[in-house]
Amino acid sequence: MLRFYIKSAVRSFKKKKGFYILNISGLAIGLAASLLILLFVIDEMSYDKFHKDHERVYRIVKDFVNDDGSRLPDATTPPALSIAIQKDIPEIAKTTRVFPNWGNKFMIRYGEKNFIEERLWRVDSSFFDVFTFPFIAGDQKKAFNEVNSIVITQSMSKKYFGNENAIGKVLKLDRLGDLMVTGIVNDVPANSHFHFDFLIPVKKFNGNINSNWGFYNFYTYVTLKPKTRIAQVVPKIQATYQKNVSAGKNIFYAQALDDIHLTSNLKWEIEPNSDKMYIRIFSLIGLFVIIIACINYINLTTAKSSLRAKEIGIRKVAGAVRLSLIKQFLSESLLIVLFAFVVGIFIAQLLMPVVDQLTNKALSLTTFLTVKWISIILGSVLLLGLTAGIYPAIYLSSFKPVHVLKGNTVSETKVFSLRKALVVLQFTISVVLIIGTVIIIQQVNFIKNAKLGLNKEQVLIIGNANYLQRQDLAPIQNELLKIDGVKSAAVADGVVGGLNWTTSMNVKGSQTQQLVNLLNVGYDYLKTLGITIKQGRDFSASYPADSSSNGIPGTTERMSGSIILNEKAVKDLGIKEPVVGSLVSIGTNNDTTYYVTVVGVTNDFHFASFKNEIKPFAFFVDHTRYSNITIKLSSGDLKRTIAGVEKTWAKFSPDKPFQYSFLDDTFGKLYASEERFNKVFLYVTILAIFIACLGLFGLTAFMIERRTKEIGIRKIIGASVSGIIVLLSKDFIKLVLISFIIACPIAWYFMDQWLHDFVYRININAWVFVISGIVSVLIAMITISFQSIRAARVNPVESLRTE
Repeated sequence: MLRFYIKSAVRSFKKKKGFYILNISGLAIGLAASLLILLFVIDEMSYDKFHKDHERVYRIVKDFVNDDGSRLPDATTPPALSIAIQKDIPEIAKTTRVFPNWGNKFMIRYGEKNFIEERLWRVDSSFFDVFTFPFIAGDQKKAFNEVNSIVITQSMSKKYFGNENAIGKVLKLDRLGDLMVTGIVNDVPANSHFHFDFLIPVKKFNGNINSNWGFYNFYTYVTLKPKTRIAQVVPKIQATYQKNVSAGKNIFYAQALDDIHLTSNLKWEIEPNSDKMYIRIFSLIGLFVIIIACINYINLTTAKSSLRAKEIGIRKVAGAVRLSLIKQFLSESLLIVLFAFVVGIFIAQLLMPVVDQLTNKALSLTTFLTVKWISIILGSVLLLGLTAGIYPAIYLSSFKPVHVLKGNTVSETKVFSLRKALVVLQFTISVVLIIGTVIIIQQVNFIKNAKLGLNKEQVLIIGNANYLQRQDLAPIQNELLKIDGVKSAAVADGVVGGLNWTTSMNVKGSQTQQLVNLLNVGYDYLKTLGITIKQGRDFSASYPADSSSNGIPGTTERMSGSIILNEKAVKDLGIKEPVVGSLVSIGTNNDTTYYVTVVGVTNDFHFASFKNEIKPFAFFVDHTRYSNITIKLSSGDLKRTIAGVEKTWAKFSPDKPFQYSFLDDTFGKLYASEERFNKVFLYVTILAIFIACLGLFGLTAFMIERRTKEIGIRKIIGASVSGIIVLLSKDFIKLVLISFIIACPIAWYFMDQWLHDFVYRININAWVFVISGIVSVLIAMITISFQSIRAARVNPVESLRTE
């Protein structure tokens, strides 16, 4: 029987190739898009699950709590925490600490090879007990027995040693000395929330950090013992902190390791994370695309039903029962869906390079080559074939042989109403996606073009300036200013928009402390970035006190130079007018309190994601701390100017490579996920609209085919071509307008929810819906008009001859 159904389906395909090609194309494109979206979702949800016992691994984080009760969620912890909770809490099996490079760069040499590297971390020897990074060479248990040991990844081994055995070889690191390679591990998988190239022991630190509760620069991870709930452990972690820091206000809590990538957006994340909301949105879009493709199939199959009416009548007269006809049509549906699935896999593979570029991933269809996924996908295809084919099968098998063999028209009152409803549903989804795309583009453009309060354009940053001798700083800046195209230059120990330190401050006379972001800078730094001074003045060499340190006679107070605050810092610290001249405490050491004098106030400026409110920020002058040179360039010949900068660098640091970046790239990373989401959403929307239009195109063709004689008669009695086009189009345009009315509140609700994540956001304007409505109607009109114009221009004599 199955063989008969297959033969019947093949004969039907040969008779109506155009119909089946249209149907298969829509399904194949929909399935390809859904497979690619599924790949993306699987990858996003797989982060950190490659570690053994990942479900028992947690990261300990905390909220900084200011004296006014406000909180700043932060991923870092002090180094003493790991040691204390391992000792105090029996439910914890293992703890480990991670100290990343924090923006530092290291010159690493082996023989004639030398490179500047960034991803060098300090970790505990227990790192490999908590995380699963298999050793290719070396002994995991003994890797950090010696303080001057280093573990490298496989790619770094290839980079420095080629095909040589790296174990026992010595790498020379500036500032860290000679380190022996004691282990080689596999490269960190892409689906990890952190990545490293080199690991050295934490004990490489000078001094005893194990009792330090104030150095918030470490990440702490724990593995719980089996059958232990994290809810039991968190209160004990907080109690351990309070026992060691009696006056501490910080609140500690835990994050499941495999939740970090999709749920964590704390200050000082090791790497930018994603957002679970995006997973939900793309999953929903994938479902929408499949729904649109199924609607196409149902509409096209039922619309073509009249062409099979006589076939069904003859089969029934010959003895076929309704159940056998339903089985036949369901078999055809399954074959079509299976064939569409095969074509969809081929399309997905062709689109893979584009998807990888859009998502910044390396996705592969081989992910599905497991028993689990093969079973799920085949089951889904089977379900899809049955779901898409069940209604057409029931509808087609219901034809009365007496009516169809007499040539009577098949009644389509009910099915036509269903077809209308499905077209409305299809275009409602499409209009929601169009409106969503317009709003997402608006928000991303708002972020990219917003006035930040600083000028990030044409700002070049030499990132390894810490290799320069302090006495060379002024001379190299003077040389840089002589280059045609260089407007200003200044040193700093960080990058606005990148890594910035924080410290607690309070205005003199107040005990209320606030956490403030800070940056140590050179004299012309604010000028270089175009940050406006609202009150007071900029730092200047004309004021030696800006960077000097001296005591206040008769007190245990010490002046430590000057400070410039942004407006938010002034407000949060509660500094009264006149602000300029106020003293701000930046810390106490033993009995000495250190103060700085406020010499200026800047306008507020953005230095973090637009999802976060502008935070307090402070600038200091400290000539002993510098890691980069920030250079403002003119908009002239950038290539020639950069070549001049490189030549100047080589003059002062001939043995260190010239490395640079641009500040706008640093800021671009702050909204990279939104821009990526914007692009993916746009392409998926175009794809969904294309599939919907494919169905509308086919549906229009079949509707026109049924009304061929009517069109001929209307032309004979005087109907114009434009009148015929309006006649054929108006029913579909009405459906699109109904879709638009339904889609508007749905789109507004979901996009308003998305925008709620942003502190600085656009307002959703009415014109967005008007434009989206016009675009929807135009898309439908263009799709319909091709068939309508052709039908309206046919000679009426030929139309009336058509049977």
